Amino acid sequence: MTSSKLSAELTSIVRDKLEMGSKEPINVKVLLEKEAVLEKVTLELEAKGLRINNVEEGPNVVITGALEVQNVPAINSVSEVDKIEYDRSY
Repeated sequence: MTSSKLSAELTSIVRDKLEMGSKEPINVKVLLEKEAVLEKVTLELEAKGLRINNVEEGPNVVITGALEVQNVPAINSVSEVDKIEYDRSY
């Protein structure tokens, strides 16, 4: 799995859940690049399995949501995503 955009904590959680065969959703926080087009990115993230809970707009756009562990690598491939972290707030 490419982990360039995944935080170390999320990488570890994903690896552990995949090894256990868990299909339990993981809560994530997706930080977008400054030039990202929000509508395009949200559609692409949803198409890759992210169930969006909240979008915080501002200088730093943060999207929170949940997705099944096997779909984490898919959202890692979205070009406008800067970083993906585990979201502890849920």
